Amino acid sequence: MKNIINYYAAIFFPITTLVLLTAAGLVSANAFVTLLLIYALIYHPFVSGLRLIANNKINKGELWKNFIPFWNLKYFSFLFFNADVK
Repeated sequence: MKNIINYYAAIFFPITTLVLLTAAGLVSANAFVTLLLIYALIYHPFVSGLRLIANNKINKGELWKNFIPFWNLKYFSFLFFNADVK
């Protein structure tokens, strides 16, 4: 249970912080879009890949595949609900 809570924190804290900073007017629209793209295209796949490696779902050599859009969709239940699908 602890691992899934850490995963949720690692995934939602940066995006929540970005939204709150933008709502407070501390981040411009251009910076928001740039940071959102970095989050969606680099950070989130990397963190998801690390979780899959830590739980022996993929090996280290397959980490790069997480950057292919929708590749890790087959691991969605495991990543977000900690449920193994057979």
